[in-house]
Amino acid sequence: MTSQKTAELRDKRAAACPRELSIYSLTTGDGAGRARELFGALAERGPVHWDPYVAAWLICGVTEVTAVLADDRFSSYRSAYSHGEAPAAGETDLNAVAARMLLLKDGADHLRLKRVVQAVLSPRRIKALEPWMRELAAELLPAGSGPMDFAGTVARDFPLRVLAKLLGIPAADLPMVLAGSDAMTEIVGGLNPTLDEEVHRKARRLHDYALRMVREARANPRDDGTTDFVAAADAAGGFDDADIAANLVMLIASGHQTLPGFLTLSLQDAFAQPDKALRPVPDALAHVTPSRFVGRVVTERVELGGCLLETGDAVVVLLAAANWSLPPAEPGKPLRHLAFGHGRHRCAGAAMAELEAAVMFDRLAAVCPVTGSGTPTLNTDVNLPALTSQPIELPATTGCPTHPVISSEDIDHGHQ
Repeated sequence: MTSQKTAELRDKRAAACPRELSIYSLTTGDGAGRARELFGALAERGPVHWDPYVAAWLICGVTEVTAVLADDRFSSYRSAYSHGEAPAAGETDLNAVAARMLLLKDGADHLRLKRVVQAVLSPRRIKALEPWMRELAAELLPAGSGPMDFAGTVARDFPLRVLAKLLGIPAADLPMVLAGSDAMTEIVGGLNPTLDEEVHRKARRLHDYALRMVREARANPRDDGTTDFVAAADAAGGFDDADIAANLVMLIASGHQTLPGFLTLSLQDAFAQPDKALRPVPDALAHVTPSRFVGRVVTERVELGGCLLETGDAVVVLLAAANWSLPPAEPGKPLRHLAFGHGRHRCAGAAMAELEAAVMFDRLAAVCPVTGSGTPTLNTDVNLPALTSQPIELPATTGCPTHPVISSEDIDHGHQ
């Protein structure tokens, strides 16, 4: 890069956003509910901004978000996760656990581990789950059942029980798994990782449980995703039990934490539409964007969106801002959204999440007209928003017309 060209690029001072557009504002008051307004204002100002209040570049343009996610000069590994207090002797170091996860791997290491993780999420295994998932949806959302809390029961329990079926987790262990999943998300997600030692203990408990699952699967193989994962890791070589356990924790946390928000906010969006209909699944994924941003670190000087990003700079990739700027899909084609990321880092569980969404959307259509019957409440998670309470009414009906959704036959199992 020539010195003249470098001089033309904006540095941090020139690219700084005003205080009112800092994403840190999402962590205060009712900030989690104003992301759409904030991201829209950022996108209007330009595709790349320096946020001095969180000391990170904000990437919100569709072209720039896509570029960052596909560029090896932006590393997924962030070493700044907070431990809370140092773990006692013999306790699990959660920072070390996070470092083993697929989400924090780059390059060849990422691709190699992703192939192993995908053994759990193979098209064969996902397709085999569909009939059972439809039975579960009918059980959780029975027609004519009257008032219920969609967020507190259906949206929370559906993905958790699907994960249990996929991985072979006994129902009696699900409360602990849920608590550990919530805890791990508080530690490695969002803008303010928790220092609460009780939260760290719950996450360690989940990791230790996952480690026992790995060892049990090796000693007594079964027809479940955990056994497939262990077998794939052993066949690939170079992965120990701690690697497999860390990525089981990742699968549990990422698989459970995003879907409740997607389901609850999609239903709330449908209530606001004139026809009360759910959007098609791809459109709903773009509209909600269950995980609103991901982090990266610059590994070498790079130009992006007219700005100069230096080695070591932190980057926040605003997936939701890019999705909310997408043009409408072409007639007859699904919307190509960025809710699952892009390129080699596209979410390994995307096909599973799409099928879960399709199954639940079909069930909501079958029991409609579903109506809101009270005031919903929103959590305070700025990255993984979800309604924590969503009162609804389910009258006895024969179903309503809705937008077409996808089945396992339509899901793209490719990896963009």
